[in-house]
Amino acid sequence: MEPVNSELSVTVAVAARRLGIAPATLRTWDRRYGVGPSQRVDGKNRRYSAADLARLDYMTALIRSGHSPAASAAATLGQDLTEFKPDHSQGEPTGSRIGRSGGGNVVATPGCDRRARGLAKATSALDQAACASIINESLKDIGVVPTWNELLLPILKSIGEMWELRQCGIEVEHILSTAIQSEFSRFAYETKVKTSRSTVILGSMSGDSHQLPVWAVGAGLAEQGIRFVHLGSGIPLESLGDVITRTGPRAVFLWSQIKDASNCEDLTKLPSLRPNPRIVIGGPGWLNDPPRGVHVAGDLMSAVALIREVASD
Repeated sequence: MEPVNSELSVTVAVAARRLGIAPATLRTWDRRYGVGPSQRVDGKNRRYSAADLARLDYMTALIRSGHSPAASAAATLGQDLTEFKPDHSQGEPTGSRIGRSGGGNVVATPGCDRRARGLAKATSALDQAACASIINESLKDIGVVPTWNELLLPILKSIGEMWELRQCGIEVEHILSTAIQSEFSRFAYETKVKTSRSTVILGSMSGDSHQLPVWAVGAGLAEQGIRFVHLGSGIPLESLGDVITRTGPRAVFLWSQIKDASNCEDLTKLPSLRPNPRIVIGGPGWLNDPPRGVHVAGDLMSAVALIREVASD
């Protein structure tokens, strides 16, 4: 391995090309974690030295091995890299090909258990069948809420961080999301529920296509023996009102993901029945305080609990 030239001084664009990552990612790492260029040209333009590139190479190697960007940066800044000499002679440092087609987008799972690490590997490999199998196994072993909280949320969060920092991983998110929806819907419809005239309506607001939390609530209700009807994504408020009038549900759960996309005040337009269904809302997309009688669920467990109070009798 050739030693790094101690006189090396490169721009962010050149450093990014050598590392195989986006220039925007390097700027983010500099701003957020302090892993950036140490040289200045003419007192203004910042450039990466050989030591800076060694730090970045070490950090990307840690990320690729499964650590989060924050943890990798902290470890990098505390590491003596005098003996760490990556080969930049071909512009492709060892251990730093993040997000390229050859190595794939690796989903980090720091602190996760065996099952979560297996799901992360399957997701990174775009192995949808393996993802579905692991989720199915978890639903049977530990149930809906633990599967959502302990297995899926950490992986989804890691994929979100991947996109935020490197603007990659959309295909990984789609693979996992499809597997989650498939297995949660399968679990919900294959679980025996009580025979009852009352039901629960589930859906997301108009213009919102996010379905995973809605299916998670549906699976959680089915696990409690509660019947539900899933209206799908983006149902208009007028259509929702028609469904409520026709079915007389015991509860309605509405999800809104997109920030400021749904107005809580619009919920007052829903039809009034005797008895009125319990309205439960979730997600970060709601504007204004909820009107009287509308309940806010902060997580999957509270959503299922709020609905179960009125729908399990």
